[in-house]
Amino acid sequence: MNGSPADFAPASGYVVAMTIARPLTAPALCTAALSALLALTSCGGGVTSTGPIDGHVAMKHVSHLCETIGARPFGSEQLAAATDYLASEIQKLGLEAKRHEVVDQPSGLTIRNLYCQIDGQDPKDGPILMIAAHYDTKKTAGHPEPQYNFPFVGAIDGGGAPAVLLELARCLKTREPKLVPNVWLYWIDAEESIDFQWNTDRSLIGSKAFARWLVREKVMPRIKTFVLIDLIGDQNIKIDKDGKSNPELQQIFAQTAKALDLTDRVYKYESAATDDHEVFRDFGVPAVLLIDFTHRIGEQRWLEMNPGTKAPDAEGYAQWWHTKEDTVDKMSPEALAFTGNLVWAALVDLEKFVLKRK
Repeated sequence: MNGSPADFAPASGYVVAMTIARPLTAPALCTAALSALLALTSCGGGVTSTGPIDGHVAMKHVSHLCETIGARPFGSEQLAAATDYLASEIQKLGLEAKRHEVVDQPSGLTIRNLYCQIDGQDPKDGPILMIAAHYDTKKTAGHPEPQYNFPFVGAIDGGGAPAVLLELARCLKTREPKLVPNVWLYWIDAEESIDFQWNTDRSLIGSKAFARWLVREKVMPRIKTFVLIDLIGDQNIKIDKDGKSNPELQQIFAQTAKALDLTDRVYKYESAATDDHEVFRDFGVPAVLLIDFTHRIGEQRWLEMNPGTKAPDAEGYAQWWHTKEDTVDKMSPEALAFTGNLVWAALVDLEKFVLKRK
């Protein structure tokens, strides 16, 4: 995820409360959605989550990606190992891991996109709800400029969201009733800018290549909704309101958060992040970004991008973005479950949105 830090000013001086422990109310969720939910309550970091997504299982995936494999920059052997790991985990669920691989020019490196389908009523020609996350990491090791040469395993930025997708795959595989639309879970390569500072032409190249392929294969018209998850897993998690997302989709997530009594952590801050959802938006697909980014830029990174300005107050949030501090110990299973279960609880309304666009 990248963008201009000037876009990430908070909507207010609100600081997210550390504890969410009020009784669950769900006036906005339909009966079918509620019946699909299972209670999962945890105290780590003050985050309470409701739904079937297992944060501890997701955390094991994060640990493998970040501690066993390590840094996963685009084109690296480690990224290829991460692709193999994700594909293996998908196949263990009884799903088909499908690879979209293409050589990028001018780098000559292979883009390794990965996706799987959970069948709806019409697996071949039916509409598609796509849920996505990138799994590559920023390239830092060996950078010629000393301030950018540091170890970076991308736990929150490239580890948390793809782990949540695996958990969504597990739960969707056995969900009853099945959703009417097909669900594509999409693991994105080459999201990060190849240059350390943002370069529009050399960023989001994995999703750009995938989108072009979807057009050639005549699949793009079937994709009715795109949900992107990024920067997920901080112990004090929040979801910012992205200024470039589809308002109707944002309303679905706002209503879901309200129904689950989680508004303390959803849409209290605003941002306008440049991310893979814009690629699909530009192809006419309604897209929404779920991201925890506002207040995550540290002073050093801020000043590098905005010389002569004053970095905004962190308001108590850990600032790990594109630093060596983005490690597994900054995360919690509860935060991963929080995001996955938010998406899970929104599925019925997302399904309605997809079918409305048939």
